[in-house]
Amino acid sequence: MSPRSRLTLAMLIPLVLCAGALTPAAAQTPTPGPATAKTQPSSPEQARDRALRQAVALGDHSYYDADKVTDDGRSRQGVSRLATAAAFPAAPPQPDTGDCLAKPEAARKEGWTYNRLMWCQTVGYRANYTKRNPQTGAEVYMGSVEVFWEMVALGSNTDRAIRVFWRPVAGSVAYIAWTTPPPTGQPFAVHAECAQAAPYCSGTSPAASKTWAAWNTTTAWSSWDLRSPAQSGDSSREKITVPDWHLVTDATSLEYPLNPPGKTLDLPFRCDSADYFSRFGQAFDKACVFTVVIPHLQYNISSKKHGAVAQHIQDAQLSPDTSYPVESHRKVIPGRWEPDPDPEFGSLHRVAGTSVIAAANTTWKNYACNRNGPYNATTGLPPKTPQEAAEGWQCDEYPFRSTAEGASSGTWDFSVRWVPASQNASAGGSLIAFFFDDRILHVNDPFWVKINP
Repeated sequence: MSPRSRLTLAMLIPLVLCAGALTPAAAQTPTPGPATAKTQPSSPEQARDRALRQAVALGDHSYYDADKVTDDGRSRQGVSRLATAAAFPAAPPQPDTGDCLAKPEAARKEGWTYNRLMWCQTVGYRANYTKRNPQTGAEVYMGSVEVFWEMVALGSNTDRAIRVFWRPVAGSVAYIAWTTPPPTGQPFAVHAECAQAAPYCSGTSPAASKTWAAWNTTTAWSSWDLRSPAQSGDSSREKITVPDWHLVTDATSLEYPLNPPGKTLDLPFRCDSADYFSRFGQAFDKACVFTVVIPHLQYNISSKKHGAVAQHIQDAQLSPDTSYPVESHRKVIPGRWEPDPDPEFGSLHRVAGTSVIAAANTTWKNYACNRNGPYNATTGLPPKTPQEAAEGWQCDEYPFRSTAEGASSGTWDFSVRWVPASQNASAGGSLIAFFFDDRILHVNDPFWVKINP
């Protein structure tokens, strides 16, 4: 599909007009003035719940495939390479950028959250130019300029910052309904900025400004870095901030002073300074990720690496009453990925591996595996078969030891099963990699588990 055809489709979305500029597809009414008004930050809890509900409504899901984690714990998923990058790239990474921009959802006013480290958007924009009649004072429509643009935002696991990339699609500038010569020499400026004021969030890069004629041949990306540092007086371990950002557009000029700046929808991200993330001996204690996405880990039953664990999780999720240990009530085991889950309900929450909860989870798992404590030969897991014993199979538990919903939970039930040791280790390594690459904070971040065939 050509850029012009794609622009036409995007412009079919209802648009909000005001005197002068037209904002990107279905975006907010532009705010007149030299700068957009700043908003007050939400609490981390409010921001998390709002982002989850928006992710459910939009269908934005972060897919993390355990089969793409290598034996040494490194993920082969493209965007995950950003997780250990010391600095942002000069251009959005491929092939992930192309995959993201090709999604039909990228043409929405909210864009598409590809995963916790990438967001993208492809929309059309129109600037309506007017002049004031000196005799009547009325605004007279002169014509419009349309352009199609691409935008990509990257998160980071090494800095409390995001980088926003923007560029027009070359050749997509069009001049509409002009009876006078079109304004090829008129300027059009854009820049990304925080919705909240400094020091909560700030960006220092200047606006990118060119004439319409120059933008029409541009293929290079413009970019802006937005930062949200840890706030003074925050004694929490994670030091969470939850800013929003948007793109500001400005088609104002001396000849056409009536076009007020406009802005896209406010889009949330989250920054933290959690000190418990590390990989291969390197600490990653600063990060910013996108939150309008439902993070979940996928295991595959057909996988040679972890198929037995995947089968265990699926059986526990779908048929909990057939699992061990046997309970005297109907078992309810959380964490199953649903296409449209209620935010938070039935989700899992990470806890520290050295926490009291994790230790208690191990104790209760061992009770069930060894048929002692509250369990016996009837209610506990049957012993390993001679072959399983000879091959060194291990007792696998679900929900995971590193979750608040694990075996010791007073709210949820759990399941145990003998699985090959290598598969148990592989599945555990993928879980650790998922925690790192999706920046799953202790307790704060709900996540789900999806089992594929």
